[in-house]
Amino acid sequence: MKDVLILTGGQEEHHYVARALRDVLEDEQGGEIRVEVREVGQGGIEGWLGWITQRMGRGKAKGEGLGRWIRRAGIDVLGSSGWPQLRRLVALTLEEARPEVVVFFHPAVGLALQERVQDRSEAGFQRVGVVLEAEELPGWDGVAADLLWVADEGSAKELKEKNTRVKEVVAGGWPVRPTFEPAEERKRGPGKNREPFRILYLINSRRRKAVRTVEKILSFPDVEVTAVVGKEEDLKGDLRKAFSETQGKLEIHGWVKNLAGMIRAHDLVVTKPGTISVREVLATGRPTVLVEGGKNSEKRKGICRLVTRLGGGALADSPSEIAARIGQALEGGGVGLREWGRRARQEAVRSLGATERLASRILQMAQSATETERVPELRLIHHGHSGKKGLRMVDLHTHTIFSDGRLTLRELVDFYGRRGFDAVAVTDHLVDRRRLLGRLANLSGLVLTMDDLPDYFRALGEEKNRAWTKYRMILFPGLEFNHDGLTAKGSAHLLGVDLQSPIDPALSLKEICGQVRAQGGLTIAAHPHHMSSAWGKDTLYLWERQDEFRPLIDAWEIGNRDDLFNPVGLKRLPLIAGSDFHKPKHLTSWKTLLWCEKDPEAIKECIRRNKDVSITLYRDHRFGGESEEREEKRAAAERRSQ
Repeated sequence: MKDVLILTGGQEEHHYVARALRDVLEDEQGGEIRVEVREVGQGGIEGWLGWITQRMGRGKAKGEGLGRWIRRAGIDVLGSSGWPQLRRLVALTLEEARPEVVVFFHPAVGLALQERVQDRSEAGFQRVGVVLEAEELPGWDGVAADLLWVADEGSAKELKEKNTRVKEVVAGGWPVRPTFEPAEERKRGPGKNREPFRILYLINSRRRKAVRTVEKILSFPDVEVTAVVGKEEDLKGDLRKAFSETQGKLEIHGWVKNLAGMIRAHDLVVTKPGTISVREVLATGRPTVLVEGGKNSEKRKGICRLVTRLGGGALADSPSEIAARIGQALEGGGVGLREWGRRARQEAVRSLGATERLASRILQMAQSATETERVPELRLIHHGHSGKKGLRMVDLHTHTIFSDGRLTLRELVDFYGRRGFDAVAVTDHLVDRRRLLGRLANLSGLVLTMDDLPDYFRALGEEKNRAWTKYRMILFPGLEFNHDGLTAKGSAHLLGVDLQSPIDPALSLKEICGQVRAQGGLTIAAHPHHMSSAWGKDTLYLWERQDEFRPLIDAWEIGNRDDLFNPVGLKRLPLIAGSDFHKPKHLTSWKTLLWCEKDPEAIKECIRRNKDVSITLYRDHRFGGESEEREEKRAAAERRSQ
């Protein structure tokens, strides 16, 4: 069984294409492939993605700077509707679904996927981006994918020139439902016996002007009109009342099941410039008059430009303009209408079978996928038993997607467990909401909030059991309390390790230290001195008050990622080192080695006494052992030497 995951951004056209692909894949393959459609546009992200798209269309997000721009945009928009929640939703969805192929429709979702595989040799899944709007092309310049599917050759050529991260760009047509197939031009017959021109009016916007528009169209002598009003029963009644004496020139329908057949039975379609409706009309090879203006008209300019560029119709705003465009097309027995139809059919033929072709490519990618680990699978080597002293590798400063980390909690446990670590503490950020910077951070989505803490501690409890059962690794639940001020000397970060329950970050640092210790946990001063690296700002509050806090803090970080704080050693403060892990490349950093039993209380007591404690600059290997690949190479070399 192969799994395909389709991620939508909450936009109507995303859901439309996702359903069409799902139906084709499942109908053709039966039980061999499983397709799941997930919306990552919940919780306000739909509106945020729309805002992003609009800005992209104005050319403010291009090329390599797109990732940084989107992250800034997420912070600008604020709240749970920004970039942090999107990346978190994508990460959790991937972890749960574990697909062979991921299909996505928005460049921001593509960047979130890209973040999942960055710093890793294997993605574990293949990525298919489907570009549904030509106006979005600037946003796709920096998105990595195995395949980008676009509607036309012009868009494909532009992306091939600008995006070097995509393995293949295919101009395969816009994927509509298979029922919308090209139709030949309607034969109207010769002379007086010829049929009238049939015009289909889909009244899906600007309903107040619908009666006036129908009146204008019916003013042409050789025209019949079919009006489709959907669920608007009041509008249906108004039309029947206004045109009760039209003698068969007007048909009025509510909800239509076979819209494709109805479109093919007409010569021209009048509709709003919605992406789906226009694409369905074009797929049947029928020309269209698009009714511009109204709500969201700015967002519809892309599809309007498409119709005019193809020459498959015209644009109009008022009822008078609609009638004028139709009149021009009908002049000379419909010469203009036939030319519109010819060009529309060319587009229809080019896009014929686009959904099936795209589904076929996705299926090929899924069937060719092999099982890959997102991090290399290493042979487990346990460093002694829990009751005996041994050398223990620990990292007590890590972050997950619960705050600003890149890995999910489960991924982090697997990442450290496979490398033979003896203990890890998860210490996601929790800010002091009384402070200005704390309130802003709470809005960013990059830190835990008080509402998140129950789920956070529940998840830590579950992973704590799995970490020990699978890897014999101790997982300490923890928090990083951020008390950030406007200056370095007014800022402090304090780690609480092995917490049993949440602690209010609005308490003073002394009160937090007291509560951590009351729960039997460790207090650790995080990056307490000047940092030489540029990744974060200095937090010197605890250092400036070290005499005051010395009795309350169990250890001070002498090493944090790439930084060494020599003054911690010179002051003979109890020391520890941690990676401040946010993403996989941070693993190669300073770590702590302890000589003690593999037991939570023994590890904490060793750090408190600060004897038999040392630090090491870790490189990505199994401490005390070798990876299977390295062992196999060494064994092969030994065999050759014999």
